[in-house]
Parts: sequence; C-alpha cells; structure tokens
Amino acid sequence: MNETIPLDEMVDGRGGVRQHWRRLLAVFSDLGHRELAARKRQIAVALSDQTGSPLPMEALSETIEGRAKAARRPDVVAGQSRPLICDPLPIILRAEEFAVLEAGVIQRVRLAESLLRDVYGERETLALGLLPPALLWANSGFMRGGELDGEHGRSRRFLSSFAVDVVREQDGVWRVLAEQSVRPDGAGVAMEARRQMVRVAPEFFSGQDLRRLGPFLDIWQESLQRAAPEGLTNPGLALLTPGPHCRDWGEHVILARELGCVLVEAGDLAVREGELWLKTVRGLRRVDVLLVRQDGRALDPLEPDGTGAGGVTGLLDAARAGTVRLVNDPRSGFVEAPGLAPFLAPLANRLLGENLLLENTTSVWLGDEAGERCLDEILHAGSGASAKRSVAWKIGSALDPAEPYLRISELGAAERAEAVDRIRRAPWRYVAHPVLAPSVAPTVGVDEFVPRPVTMRLFAVHDGEDWTVMPGGLASVYEGAAPTNGDGHEHVVKDVWVLVNDQIAPREHPVHLATPLPIRRSLGDLPSRAADDFFWLGRYLEQIDSTARLLRVVLAHMAGGEPSPRERVDLETLVRELRAVGLIDEIPASGYGLSALIHTLSRAMGEQGLFGRILRKILRLVPELSDRLTREMRDFIIHNSNDLLDKLAAAPSRSEVSRSIARVTAITDALLVYGATLSGLTAENMVRSGGRQFLDLGRRIERASLVLSCCAGVLEQPGVHQRGRMEAALRLMLEICDSVITYRSRYFGVVQPAPVLDLLLLDADNPRGAGFQLAALRDSLGELANAGGTAPAAQRAASGELSASAAQVLDSLTMVVASVLANQNQDRAAADAPEALRSACASVLSLSDQIGRCYFSVLTSPRLVGIIGDDLVADSHDEALA
Repeated sequence: MNETIPLDEMVDGRGGVRQHWRRLLAVFSDLGHRELAARKRQIAVALSDQTGSPLPMEALSETIEGRAKAARRPDVVAGQSRPLICDPLPIILRAEEFAVLEAGVIQRVRLAESLLRDVYGERETLALGLLPPALLWANSGFMRGGELDGEHGRSRRFLSSFAVDVVREQDGVWRVLAEQSVRPDGAGVAMEARRQMVRVAPEFFSGQDLRRLGPFLDIWQESLQRAAPEGLTNPGLALLTPGPHCRDWGEHVILARELGCVLVEAGDLAVREGELWLKTVRGLRRVDVLLVRQDGRALDPLEPDGTGAGGVTGLLDAARAGTVRLVNDPRSGFVEAPGLAPFLAPLANRLLGENLLLENTTSVWLGDEAGERCLDEILHAGSGASAKRSVAWKIGSALDPAEPYLRISELGAAERAEAVDRIRRAPWRYVAHPVLAPSVAPTVGVDEFVPRPVTMRLFAVHDGEDWTVMPGGLASVYEGAAPTNGDGHEHVVKDVWVLVNDQIAPREHPVHLATPLPIRRSLGDLPSRAADDFFWLGRYLEQIDSTARLLRVVLAHMAGGEPSPRERVDLETLVRELRAVGLIDEIPASGYGLSALIHTLSRAMGEQGLFGRILRKILRLVPELSDRLTREMRDFIIHNSNDLLDKLAAAPSRSEVSRSIARVTAITDALLVYGATLSGLTAENMVRSGGRQFLDLGRRIERASLVLSCCAGVLEQPGVHQRGRMEAALRLMLEICDSVITYRSRYFGVVQPAPVLDLLLLDADNPRGAGFQLAALRDSLGELANAGGTAPAAQRAASGELSASAAQVLDSLTMVVASVLANQNQDRAAADAPEALRSACASVLSLSDQIGRCYFSVLTSPRLVGIIGDDLVADSHDEALA
C-alpha cells in the first residue's frame, strides 16, 4: 500500500466501491451534488433551531443575499458555541466491524475505571513502575485529596459514561486517538443528526437495515435514575453546563431533553447543609444526580485545584458525603492525559490481564531515554531521516489534552528556539505524535463531492450491570489533517451507520421496572434563571406589540394627507408618545410636515432602531430557553425574528417617500402578526404555571405601564380641559388602547371621560386596558403566594405583598375614575388625572424590580426596558445594546 495515500472508506483502492456502500452510492449519485448541498443546509438550519446553537455561516452565505444577511446579523451567526453542520453522507460500518470496535471500547472503559481506582487508591501501578510519577502528580486531571475514602467511596463508580475517539489509518486498522471522560459530548448531537437525516434525506434509509440509536439513550436515562443515593425512587436529575456560550451548548440542550434532566448553570445551584439544591421560583429543589459537562477544576472554587469562582461552592464536599452523585466523577479527568497512551498496553496487562483490543495511535512520551532520542531526531536540523521525522511529527502536552500541539518544522526561527528551550527544560511534560493520515470519506463540498479526512467518536454508558456502546456514533470531518488528540475545533459531523447482520446478535440489556410516580400539578422545577428569562421575554414581546399598535394609530392619522390644525394636535401628541416609548430619538422640527415625519419614522424602522434592538434581545434569549420553549414557539421566534430583521434592514432611499410609508406600514403589520401569533402559541402550547406564568407577568407589567403612560401623556396636552379638546383626547386614548369597538358597543358615539377611563383603567374584561393587567398580576402573584408548603415562607409572604401592591395600584385607579365620575366638570377632573396615572405607572414598574428580587437570580446580562421620559432605562449594568 502506498504510505502517502490514506485509506478511502467508500472506494476499495482498486477502482471498486465497497459492497456495503453501493446502495447508498446509487442514491446520492441520483440526487446529485446540488440537491444534497441544499439538504445539507436544511439540516444545519434544523440543528440550529433545535439546539439554539449559532446558525452556520455556510447556511447563510451560499448566495449574495445570504452573505448580506450574515454580515447584518453577526450576533446571530457568531459566538463561542459551535455551529453544527451535518454532512448528509454518513459513515457506514459493517456489523462485524462494529463488533470489534464495541469490544474494544468496552475494554477501554474497563481499563480507565481500573486505572482510576488504582491512582486514587493503592497506586500499585506507580510502585511497579508501570506509570511514571510525573504523569500522575502533574496531570491536569488529577485531583489532590481525591483518594478513595471508606467502603462508601470504594463502592462508587468513577465512570458512568465514556467516549473514545478513533481513526482508521492507512493499514485499515482502527486506532484510538483519545479518550473522553470529563465531557464525553456528542451522543445527543448524533441522535439529533440521525433524526434530521431521516427527515431531510429519507431516500438514504430506504432498504437499509440499520441499528437504532434510541435504546442507547433509554439505557442512559435509566442508569442516571439508578445512580442516585440509595433509597430514592424519583431522584432529581440535572445537567450542569457552562452556559449558552460554551462550544457544546447544542449537545447539552439535546441531552437534557433526551435524558429528562433540568438544564442548569452553576449559578442555578447552591449547597446547603451538605446537600445540593436547585434554586427555583418555589424555593430550593433537591438535586440527587448531576450530569456534569464542565471541567472538574471549575466545579468548586473551594477546592485546592479550583480555577475560580465559576463553580458551585461546596459541591465536591457534598459529593464526598454521598448526598449527590456527580456523573462522571470529576476525578476521572486523569485518564484523558495524552501522555498515558504509550503506557496503556502494559497497564491493561497488569490491571485487566488482557491485551489491548484497540491500540493507540503511535505516541512517544519524551520524559524517558527513548523519548529523549525521539526528541533529538525531531528537533535535529540535519537532513535525511531526521529531517523527515521533524516534518512528520507533532509535539504536545502530555498532561493537558486542551493544550494545542506544535509542529516544529512550521515555526519561525524565534518561535522554534523558544519552543525547543521550553521542551528541553521539561521534556516529561510533552508527548510526540506522528502526523496522521486518517481515512477519507465522501463529503458534500461547496462545488462537488470531495473526500475528506474523518475520525469517529464512539459512546458507552453503564447499564447497571455492564457497559453498552451506542450502535453508531458521531464522525468529525476535517479540511486538513485530523487533530492528534481527537478534539479538533471543526464542527462538520457525519452520522455513523451500523448495519444489521442476522449472524451477529446485538448485546442484550437488563430491563428495569420504573417506580410509579405520584401525580403532580405544581409549577415544577423552574430555575430562577429560566423564570427571569421568561419574564423578560414577555416584556420584550409586549414592547414590540404595544409600540407597533401605537405606530399603527400614527399611520392611520397620516393617511388623509396634510392634517388640519385639530388633527395636527392629535398627531403631535402621538409623535410625543412615540418618543416616550423610544421608537424615535427626537421629534421633527416645529411646523414639520408629513414628509419630515415619514423620514423620521423610516429611520426609526431600521435594524438599529428600537424594534431591531428588541428582536436581537429576544433572539439572544432563545438559546437560554431552548429546553423549555415548545418547538413551534422556538422555530417561530427564530425564523420570524430574523425575517423581521431583514425587513428592517431593507431601508429605501430618502427620495422614495411613498415606498417609505408603505414599508413602515408593512413592517408594522408584520410586527403585530408576530406578537399575536406568539400570544396564541403561548396560550395554546404552554401550561399556565411555570414559564408561561412568568412570561405573562412580564407582559402584564409592560402593557399596564404603557397604557398608563400613554393615557397620562394624552391628557397632558395643552387645553385638554376644554370639551372639544377633551373629546379628541379621549378618542385618541381609545385608539391607542385598541378599545374603540368595545366602547362604541357600550356607549355608541357619545364620548365622556368617566366611561372612557373606566374602560381603559378599571374594566377587568378589557384585555387592552390597565385594569385587566393589574387584576391578572394580582391573581397570578396571589397564586404564587398560596403555592402551599413547597416555597419558603418568606417567599410566599413576599408574593402576598406583591399581590397586595398590584391590588393597591388598582384601588388608586378606582379612586381616579370615581373622582372623575363624581365631578360635575368631568373634563376638568380628567385633565387633573395625569399625575395620579404617572404615579400608578411608577408603582407598576416597581413591581418588576420587586418580582426580580423575590424570584430571580442576580444576572449580569443587560435587559432592555425601554424609554421612560428622555432616558434609556436598563438594569444596573452599563453594557451598550448592540
């Protein structure tokens, strides 16, 4: 075999196609590149929608229009989390081939478990010289103070899930690149990629007899239930993630959903009296099993190996006490060290009494004599074999898999000298690997099908009795050479198929009967952080809806051409309200005509205006709520928010007055449909408690404050106490609050202050009025106050006070309406109402702050609240709104 040519997964090297690839080749050849490229983009968009991960640039930038969209919305496309792109052409494994890999993975995880028990126990491998001391004490994954303590500590498993990265080299043999114990991510993406493949490319699966992936996650979920401390039949499960900006956020969203875990961040958790608790809107909820997807050194800032304050204080003490089970054990990071690879074969012989079924790729630890000779050859500047070795080898950390590898031949003179000096001073810290030539597989490229290097990640979980390997996996595709440690930054993946062979029976797994659950109809374990996000989602949605309704009234008053003097007073009042809510920055110059107003509105309807800022804030909330929004809501918000941003970005030139007003009208209508649709989805697809309750609280506070503010603003116009002016003001208030039809059905054409104010401020049946909002606030906060014994007494008391505060605001408005009704000159009495309305508005907004202190975590992200007077009101952080 020519050593310079990598093995091809599909082609046998003699011009023929491998037998198990032929049926798939016929299908994708018939479909053609153009069709499969389109389906690749569909899968990418679907994965982004399902996980909240960034939309890949590839999915946006295939056309000139798409590239413009990507440039306009960097906040949607870019980010620290990785976009997910699934190439539609899978990797296909024969059943007998997978059986070898399956046995090898199970042996690997058994070896890792045995090694962990040794290094945190008797350390026999150290005493026998099978493991160099430098690879133990300096290992970044080794946790000091983690020795096994007592029978309880020795009986617990270090590993409950595991992943092995493998590569097929030129000789056709699968070898191990790396082992993943701390964050064996990818199983969730593999499952979701398979689902999207079936949906987008069903032709591929016709006539294919494949092993299913679903049972693997069922077994995993059962194993988490059984991992809880003894005596618990319905343990609290949570998945700890670094947050929406970590590179594997999409994986964590999928896993939490599939495994029935609450998706939490460190700030959502607290340790009290040696037990781990989730901070929810109804107090603390016990967490019994924590599926950890965070580096062990960042779990607890009190530990000697802690890296900062980003973890949960006291978490590891709680784990040692046995009140919570961490899966995997954070000490398991020891086995990920790249320097262990050269020693695994003798360790397997000693600890298991077996030879390795899956060998590692070639690696040399540079801390012994053989390593010194290898290092001399790699660093030698001569010619011949030494020069070849210098080109063909990489040097990386033996102790930390996260550190990048160096290719000495590619460094400049100064960089090379510095790297050589660093390695020479501490060679035991480094390991050398040859540059790999991994097998290649067909991939949908930009213009054609191209062969690309691939590696595979295989997953295993403990089923309570033995290890189970997922009958498939996740393949990674690389533009160039595959990474030496298997953890590259590429984000193009492939589904891995395992064909069924009737001659090879799959492994059987024990069936465990589930314990019947008691019936519950409570709020559930809604973390305070999620409740805060729902609350602000509600406020943002209402800002869009109410502001769009106000803008629609303005457009209606502009429809008749240049206004009369009386009409101009109404129009000027409406423009002042547009400025008050933050849609326009300044009012046109005195005596402005419709043309000037149209240009002002057109500028305000740009992507950097109020609507654009709010839509981007909504889009940033979606990833944080991906595990709690229904699919319909998530898809609608993402797609329609982006469409609205596109409309806002398409500004006409200044000379196109008619197009400007048509554009503003069309966007206004689209915004109103957007808000109405989300209101319907919320009402029909979310239960009343939980996230919907806090989303509704946000909407009610926002709508009540805007109604009160607008009514006060209209009644503050000069001369409003005069009958003619008051009647026009009252009609304007009815228009702004979208209550004209309701008022006309009750009072026909007669407009008076008391009936109008009653409808807009007190009527509990008018969903556009302040009374409806305040009654809803009072009742909802009252429900939280009467939630029973699950919430702390202090929190229930605070909820009761909040409910009473909403009732007091409603009482104050009752007094306002009563004073107007009792006055013989209702016009004069109504003209004196703005001060009381402003006071009521301030009281409603203060409810928002009080709800935050009562229920929500203290967060660092800025919240866009809107414009009150001339000032942009935001939270205590001064971060600019992009």
